[in-house]
Amino acid sequence: MEIAAIVLEYVKVLFSAPVISGAVVVVALLLFRKDIRSLLRRVAKIKLPGGSEFSTTQIEKSGEDIPARGEQPPISKPAPETLPENLTLSPDQQVAVKQVFEAERANARLWEYRYLNYFLARGTQSVLDWLASLNTRTTLTLLNTIWLPLIPSAEELRAIIHALQAHYLIVLTGELIEVTPKGREYLQWRGPLPEKSA
Repeated sequence: MEIAAIVLEYVKVLFSAPVISGAVVVVALLLFRKDIRSLLRRVAKIKLPGGSEFSTTQIEKSGEDIPARGEQPPISKPAPETLPENLTLSPDQQVAVKQVFEAERANARLWEYRYLNYFLARGTQSVLDWLASLNTRTTLTLLNTIWLPLIPSAEELRAIIHALQAHYLIVLTGELIEVTPKGREYLQWRGPLPEKSA
């Protein structure tokens, strides 16, 4: 009788909620360890209950380290212009694929230009218009001389130049500033800057 009672107590402990939930957690960790490992590589900080934090380095899926602050990110390789050798398409299929790519590229440009209309402030748009109206490249010194009376904060003017440069609308070569073909295409798409409302 005592042995049956002892076995019954062990069975109760074995099938209690903490033991079963612990077993489920262990099985889940074993089954999804690769997924959990890749998730932890992408996450920079995890806040645990109780206010403590766990931080880890971010690693891209390819295994390369993410560049440190201040370093240039690696330039992604452009897509190949030709199809793989083992893939054969008829001339009609090649034309259709190229048309689909061109349509998607145009769609991406459209959304990017809509975003730029929303993102770029009026002063930034005006500076871009002025740079595009020049026949030749200009210098940062001339830009500062012309625009500092209109935009009195030198920090704001630097932010404008940075925003235009970050979206590849202008390119800086030393002291020289030039509007890129993308910048001119954007201005043509946008049209004239609307007049300020009073």
